[in-house]
Amino acid sequence: MAKILIIDDDFSIVELLTDVLAREGHSVESAGEAVVGMQKARALKPDLIILDYHMPGMTGAHLFESLRRNQATSRTPILFMSGEASGEDILREIASPDGASFLAKPVRLEDFRRCVRELLASSGPPQPIKS
Repeated sequence: MAKILIIDDDFSIVELLTDVLAREGHSVESAGEAVVGMQKARALKPDLIILDYHMPGMTGAHLFESLRRNQATSRTPILFMSGEASGEDILREIASPDGASFLAKPVRLEDFRRCVRELLASSGPPQPIKS
């Protein structure tokens, strides 16, 4: 069972992903905004962070950079999800994509489950972002 943090301002997405992850046996926390997400990430030290790209107040790319600068989350795998930005868009905004993957919304649940399993199973050095 992994600790997973979802940072997304769309409650319906959070509810759906929480249900899917809980059925897989994971412990799930969520935050609807970036600042609260950063606070929860520092306290929880999750095994995986699922991060929306477009949020009020801060983009997912800015939050990603903040998470990477924090010792508690510097190597935590991060799954970006967006219906508006592409993996290439995100790559242009972040310094180093190590430890990040990308899925477009609306996401196919089979792809989501597979990506979560792969990110949680990766035990070596972080892999570059995948779109």
